[in-house]
Amino acid sequence: MDNEPSMRRLRIAAQQYVYAVSKLPYPAAFDFIHTQFARLVAHDFHIEQMAWLNPYELASVANYIAIYGSTSPKQRPLSNVAESLNALKTLWKLAEDEGDYSDDPAYEATFAMRWVYQQMPFSIHPLRVARVMSLMRSLLSFSEVESYVRNKLGLSGERLVASCVPLLNSFLKRSRYDEGDLLRTGASEDVRTVLDLIAANRPARRAFFNGKLKVKSPVEVPYELNTLLRFPIIKHESVYYAPYPELIGYAVTRGLFFRFCEEDGDVFRKPFVRSYEADTASILASMLPSAEVLTEQDERRLGWKGKTNDVTAIWADCALLIECKLSGLFVEAKRTASPEVIIADVRKQIADGQSRRGLFQLYDKCEAIRSKTLPAALMEKYANVKRFFPVLLLFDAVNFANAAETIGNIIKDELGAYGVRDFQYQIWHLEELSWLAECGGDEAMAWVVEKFSPLSETVDLNTFVANRSGREYLRPAMYMPEGDTRAYRILKRLSTKYIA
Repeated sequence: MDNEPSMRRLRIAAQQYVYAVSKLPYPAAFDFIHTQFARLVAHDFHIEQMAWLNPYELASVANYIAIYGSTSPKQRPLSNVAESLNALKTLWKLAEDEGDYSDDPAYEATFAMRWVYQQMPFSIHPLRVARVMSLMRSLLSFSEVESYVRNKLGLSGERLVASCVPLLNSFLKRSRYDEGDLLRTGASEDVRTVLDLIAANRPARRAFFNGKLKVKSPVEVPYELNTLLRFPIIKHESVYYAPYPELIGYAVTRGLFFRFCEEDGDVFRKPFVRSYEADTASILASMLPSAEVLTEQDERRLGWKGKTNDVTAIWADCALLIECKLSGLFVEAKRTASPEVIIADVRKQIADGQSRRGLFQLYDKCEAIRSKTLPAALMEKYANVKRFFPVLLLFDAVNFANAAETIGNIIKDELGAYGVRDFQYQIWHLEELSWLAECGGDEAMAWVVEKFSPLSETVDLNTFVANRSGREYLRPAMYMPEGDTRAYRILKRLSTKYIA
């Protein structure tokens, strides 16, 4: 494989990308990068006259400047990054040509999953940044999680997130600050803790990149995880830079979740799951004030001893059943979108037929209600239920999870292998549920019913809410490599199929 001309071109393209970035000035380039990100955000990540500029590619260049950029004393203000962006565009196209695709028509769009994780963290509207930070503040305030954070960092989760807000607001105004200026944005000890957590100098960033993120194959380079997701603030001597301030919001939400899971495993994960389930119940109670919300613990007290879902809202003849999972796919699937790797992750995380977990829990619970095999005291709660709306709710967002040719057909096949057929479910994530609760208002349950309809079941919940509420910033959008690529032909054919 390494001797093939296409792979040789790919390796050269990767080297040329690094070389192009290495000529850009570090840290002087970040003023220009900051301006470009601000323009993208102001135009909802698409500037008509600059269609070639997208947030993923700009973030990739910013990341590589932080790692490889020139420290020559003869630095000039940066006025464009065209050479670097063009080198990355070439590399991405060549990598996608060599990427893993399925020859099974049912799985032919699984490749889009690597684009999801490549691009979505960099296309988050400011209102969504505020929302995810608010959700994380609540999750970290759960007593067990707060104890973990306090023991680890020396301050509460609420103070941690709160200290990030003035930092974010400061960097939205300009790209760099002296250390003293930042320490005055809040309680200096708290701000110092936050900076120690989400800022990194070049040696620390390089060590993190080389030890945790750097890939060996040039095919995977365009899909490498970006160090700015963990360390959105760049420290150079006593000056701090944030080329894309909104990533501060990512770093203390999903980024912090992955970091704590990596560093402390179940010591963090187990209490966080309990907090996540409690927050989900709280959101459902606010979304459906006239519904009865039952947690797993409530059902245990009423005599249920088997497996069950985490939270249920019973409203009239409807039951919205939610099973909470932290993540749907692991790192390799996110980076390669190999159908085989995705299938393995689906079996572990989403539809575990051997242990009857994930979607199987939801299916079995619906069947238990239909067959009236619940304990009598619990069965009374479900006596009038005739319509079921089972949802696998993730903390880690997976866009396009309900579309058949991405992972929907993989899930369908896994369910079918264990005798589960014609099971209508949805995969949502926590942020989406919070927007549904806010935008749906008194019509929230009617929106749930509509979301499960054939016209809406394959789209993301945020897309559905955008359609119903007009909040366009909730609608996900992706870029693709230039040219008449295999990916382009597949997506064009599928869009024609579903629009028709």
